[in-house]
Amino acid sequence: MIKYNVIIIGAGPAGSFLAYKLKNQGLSILLLEKKGFPRYKTCAGGLSRKAYNLLFLENENIETIIEKRIKKVLYVRKQHFIARASEKELIYMIYRSDLDHFLLNMAVKNNTVCFKENISIQKIKTTKSNLTYVEEGRKQTIYYDILVGAWGSNIRLNKLVDLAPFKRFAVSSSWEGPVGPCFNKYFDEYALCQILRRYPGIIGYIFPKSELITAGLFTSQSSSFPVMKSMWKEFMEFWKLDNSIKPRNAIIPIRDSKKSIAKKNILLIGDAAGLADPFTGEGLYYAFISSLIASRHISNFFYNKKYNLAYEYTEEINSTLLDIQKWATVYEFLFHRFPNVSFWFGSECILGNEILNSFITGEIKYNEILKILKYSVKRILRRI
Repeated sequence: MIKYNVIIIGAGPAGSFLAYKLKNQGLSILLLEKKGFPRYKTCAGGLSRKAYNLLFLENENIETIIEKRIKKVLYVRKQHFIARASEKELIYMIYRSDLDHFLLNMAVKNNTVCFKENISIQKIKTTKSNLTYVEEGRKQTIYYDILVGAWGSNIRLNKLVDLAPFKRFAVSSSWEGPVGPCFNKYFDEYALCQILRRYPGIIGYIFPKSELITAGLFTSQSSSFPVMKSMWKEFMEFWKLDNSIKPRNAIIPIRDSKKSIAKKNILLIGDAAGLADPFTGEGLYYAFISSLIASRHISNFFYNKKYNLAYEYTEEINSTLLDIQKWATVYEFLFHRFPNVSFWFGSECILGNEILNSFITGEIKYNEILKILKYSVKRILRRI
């Protein structure tokens, strides 16, 4: 019988970061991944300041994969262009594939974590604490003390462990290619955020890298896949992007707080737990935070076998993130109810833009209403 203390399914940011945090604790850790590394993934490719700061504290070599540091954002509403500059860096541009490789290397360095790629999970028997996977055509059954789901939006695996804590799904669609003639003059310094007249509830964005750009569309409404196809055509024509390169669509699970993200010796982290920002779609920061929380409680479990792992993990996730996600849902609701006014406030209104920037940098959290009001008054008085 082959057994590991911890099996983590998914070697993306959440899974690799958790493996890294556990690797020096004397535990046997198996990290499983369905794809082969190095893997290419088209994704927005931006670390918010708060996500970057968290990684920098762990490994200053994160600097080696940063493509650009963005302080300036070009906002476009209808045909109105407005450029805004922040006092602080807002977004750190990366290629998502580079980030995945960086975090995986952190996890497997010194061979303290066993990593297997090109793995197909067949069964998970939660009552017997084992799983069966296929590697190079051969089936293997292994046992675990703790199983961690870090499989992103692979809903099939959520069903295998009977944990599907999702209220709905946001939609992201990404395209990566040459900058094109229209955005070229903004390429060195700006990221783009845009809404188009016919699609006010969908945000278009462009994130510049060293040579290429990542363009994309995001909406928190999962019913918008057909609409996105039409918007892509208009968005590409607007910026003269290469339409021979096809966008890749993805769903972003959004958590239902009434549903469980853990049970007994099984924990879900990152997207697998629905831990993403309902307002902006950001998932990396939530992936890292949930991995940090999971690592603490897994350590506690092995120090005390009577430790209620699922309960304690869920309690800290809720106390740390639940209120923030609920308030993010409020902002999301307001945006979809009043998209043009909301976009105007966050871009063209100086005060609104500064509040938005404070959310991105992590200076203010969504649920800190009193802090937001004090911040607003302070900024207004400064300008009088």
